[in-house]
Amino acid sequence: MVIEKLVHPEQHILGHQYQVTDAHNITQSHPMAVVNLNWGGVTGPKKVVVASDLPVDCLLGNDLETSAWSDVELEAHAAMLGIPGHIFALTRAQAKKQKGQGSLDPGTMDQVLPKARASRSKPLPTIPPSTVDSTSEEEEFPPCAEPTPEELEADTAELLGEGGPAREELSVAQQTCPTLEGLRQQAVKQANGDVSDSHRVYWEDNLLYTEHRDPKPGAARRLVIPQEYRKFLLTLAHDIPLAGHLGQMKTWDRLVPLFHWPRMSEDTKEFCKSCETCQASGKTGGTPKAPLIPLPVVGVPFERVGVDIVGPLDPPTASGNRFILVVVDHATRYPEAIPLRTTTAPAVAKALLGIFSRVGFPKEVVSDRGSNFMSAYLKAMWKECGVTYKFTTPYHPQTNGLVERFNKTLKGMIMGLLEKLCRRWDILLPCLLFAYREVPQKGVGFSPFKLLFGHPVRGPLTLVKEGWEQPLKAPKQDIVDYVLGLRSRMAEYMKKASKNLQASQELQKQWHDQKAVLVQYQPGQKVWVLEPVAPRALQDKWSGPHTIVEKKGEVTYLVDLGTARSPLRVLHFNRLKPYYDRADLTLLMATDEGQEEDSDPLPDLFSSTEQDALVEGVVLADCLTAEQKDNCINLLGQFSELFSTVPGTTSWCEHTIDTGDSLPVKSKIYRQPDHVRDCIKQEVQKMLELGVVEHSDSPWASPVVLVPKPNSKDGKKEMRFCVDYRGLNLVTKTDAHPIPRADELIDTLASAKYLSTFDLTAGYWQIKLSEDAKPKTAFSTIGGHYQFTVMPFGLKNAPATFQRLVNTVLQGLEAFSAAYLDDIAVFSSSWDDHLVHLWKVLETLQKAGLTIKASKCQIGQGKVVYLGHLVGGEQIAPLQGKIQTIIDWVPPTTQTQVRAFLGLTGYYRRFIKNYGSIAAPLNDLTSKKMPKKVLWTANCQKAFEELKQAMCSAPVLKSPCYSKKFYVQTDASELGVGAVLSQLNSEGQDQPVAFISRRLTPREKRWSAIEREAFAVVWALKKLRPYLFGTHFIVQTDHKPLLWLKQMTGENPKLLRWSISL
Repeated sequence: MVIEKLVHPEQHILGHQYQVTDAHNITQSHPMAVVNLNWGGVTGPKKVVVASDLPVDCLLGNDLETSAWSDVELEAHAAMLGIPGHIFALTRAQAKKQKGQGSLDPGTMDQVLPKARASRSKPLPTIPPSTVDSTSEEEEFPPCAEPTPEELEADTAELLGEGGPAREELSVAQQTCPTLEGLRQQAVKQANGDVSDSHRVYWEDNLLYTEHRDPKPGAARRLVIPQEYRKFLLTLAHDIPLAGHLGQMKTWDRLVPLFHWPRMSEDTKEFCKSCETCQASGKTGGTPKAPLIPLPVVGVPFERVGVDIVGPLDPPTASGNRFILVVVDHATRYPEAIPLRTTTAPAVAKALLGIFSRVGFPKEVVSDRGSNFMSAYLKAMWKECGVTYKFTTPYHPQTNGLVERFNKTLKGMIMGLLEKLCRRWDILLPCLLFAYREVPQKGVGFSPFKLLFGHPVRGPLTLVKEGWEQPLKAPKQDIVDYVLGLRSRMAEYMKKASKNLQASQELQKQWHDQKAVLVQYQPGQKVWVLEPVAPRALQDKWSGPHTIVEKKGEVTYLVDLGTARSPLRVLHFNRLKPYYDRADLTLLMATDEGQEEDSDPLPDLFSSTEQDALVEGVVLADCLTAEQKDNCINLLGQFSELFSTVPGTTSWCEHTIDTGDSLPVKSKIYRQPDHVRDCIKQEVQKMLELGVVEHSDSPWASPVVLVPKPNSKDGKKEMRFCVDYRGLNLVTKTDAHPIPRADELIDTLASAKYLSTFDLTAGYWQIKLSEDAKPKTAFSTIGGHYQFTVMPFGLKNAPATFQRLVNTVLQGLEAFSAAYLDDIAVFSSSWDDHLVHLWKVLETLQKAGLTIKASKCQIGQGKVVYLGHLVGGEQIAPLQGKIQTIIDWVPPTTQTQVRAFLGLTGYYRRFIKNYGSIAAPLNDLTSKKMPKKVLWTANCQKAFEELKQAMCSAPVLKSPCYSKKFYVQTDASELGVGAVLSQLNSEGQDQPVAFISRRLTPREKRWSAIEREAFAVVWALKKLRPYLFGTHFIVQTDHKPLLWLKQMTGENPKLLRWSISL
């Protein structure tokens, strides 16, 4: 398409219109014309659409050479105009082919959108109507030249990669590859009936496969890949355009459902890390950061100074000043700033001499590598003045960070004046310097004025104060005393300033070095160099690989950049990162075999933890943005030592066992089944290696039991080692430290927008036992007598001790953290607050010496599982797994089974309306008067089914909001009373907060209906007092019991007590 102003009217094709549909789906008719078009190496007459509202002169598509005119017609026009004939479009493969033959201009195909120019050099004659088809407004364009099969094959290979091996070749390679020997032997064993492994390995149609024995829905068998074809698959999964050069995890996710080989995870990681495209674009991980090296502390004013230039500042001042020469003293932080019109070396030298004439010549000057500072003019001046000049490394201004930080402050102060004094900032520059010099600097703790002159100067505030006060007569002092006092004060100030600065630098280094890693590069090693992109000075890119020549300093290297302008350059460590060569990777893959079969177990392909674990196994919320996930990764990286599978040891708490004057309790060893004896030995050996237990000769002894873990299958997979401390607990004095109420914690967490949970690694084992308590924890096994060195599970007062520890750890953080034993939760209403809260909690846990189990931690979730509930987003719901357990419960036959069922349903009674009345028949079965083997009646079965149905339809509760009004609905029946606490949601709908109920006693059942209704109100308000106290609420009930209670108050002492309680 060509804009109308470039097309002569005579060039239009009469009677021809072309329908054009724009991005807004609006179709318009435009005239057509023939123009002389010059485009790269393609020239000649072209048929175009003419438009009057184009944003550019000429708009070309990728099908430039497509035309509605035949080549004969265009050649005829070319002959009439004396223009060279038509040139056809080229495919990419043809362009590459002709480029190798030199038939095309090298710049022709290099640009995605080449520049185009439409000319009006000579009007084209009108095409007679007879030569065109005037009956069709929309014409079909002839196709481009068809590529040959060889060209299509080349283009397809570029997109899809080269072809793989034939099936027969793959089968032979599987049978001969030495790295698959272990899998082949495993397939033979399993074919002979061995089913001990968790994965199947088998041959089918001469190909080796593996799969999980208990595959999940959607799981597919995985083809085993020999070594020689692994690089081919890695290339398809990562390098080709259809793979997109995604990261290691995405590449692994693409491979693992289909293929398997030993060390596949390591090979994937190394292959992605060695990808040159990813390394150049910065996808292969962060740049290593060198440890911070603080500058030496200087105790003499103006012994070392930093120099820099600020500007240009536009528009210039009335005096023509556009730059500022800045000088900052390293000892006193005293700044000087001189406005300059130009930054030539003579102008800079003149300004520096003016400054040094007042404060003296320094011994060292630090500056960047500006051409004026590195000029021969200034070098000669430094040499004459005996000054040592030092330059920062390229693109690393942190070396002169003191001056750079002052530049930011100075520019901020100038920006505050620009609106009023746009062209006069140079006049007020001394005032801005005074403002900076007067206040103490954080690093040294004193103001620059005080450090330089030995006393504070009189500023505007001092003048005001003196004007309000009576003038004080200055004490008389001779010159000698003044000089001696001044010298003493300045020495004291500089000593304190040096001490403060050193402490500040140590703190900065401590924070900076938490993630710092100093990689030692060797001469000849290849590296990537982070260089600015010209002309965008603030944008950097990785270039390379380049070669290390030698190490110049502790964190600086001389690098061969291979450029004509500056082949060798000294660069800071932070501008470099290692280059990984894929040739080295290929060699590694071919030679590093060893114990491959045991180093890469088959993963669970559908494990959400493996899919979502981003930092040390910690699960980050899927709803978080990429930036928020980076925030989490950076934060957790600062506390990486917290996440460990080995329990820590805290010094904040110690567990004691007070048994008074009781004699030692000794119990016999329980006889264990033969198949669990080895398990007991292994558990004891593990605990010995961890230092959790030690050999003992204690007179106390408790037996050992093994119970299946909840996540084990049939009690065979995983067993939990337990000690039966019932005998010890009987003689132990009770620790009355309270355990938090679960319902209060759930209500608190449910209202948060962001939730994170942490689970300590074997939390009890992180608390040491006192020396007196260790012998009392002794236990016996067939292999010997042992005692714990840390607090074991099963002790009577262990929960109280542990809760006391976490309360101490989280003291002062209760506004955003809570803990029920080792389940720690952090909750916040905004993301920024959540990051701060996480940092404070993790910092305190680290100080306490505790460790966290990463696989059970969730960060930034909208909803979390906590204490058997799904909480978050102002909602509370029971766990679906627990509901399913209740649904699958078979009718109980003993009192113990009834109590277990009522215990589980009773934990979720806040979700069930009138729970007490529904469960009354089952509660009757647990009476001491009833037989141990229950008599299951029709009423019991009805209550049993109603409770199940109530759990199936349990509503999602709303978290309480204490700033809103509550509604209390009460009701009473012949069996019990109940109430519903609710609030209005954002849509004005009534949403329950909690259901409460209780059954009536035989005495209460004899009350009248109105008495039961009044009792329901009294009981509900008492029960819901934690929610209702201090708030406004409305009571909704039947029979007007409150009005009746008011009228009957004096008639009955019971009613009087109820009225007073209200």
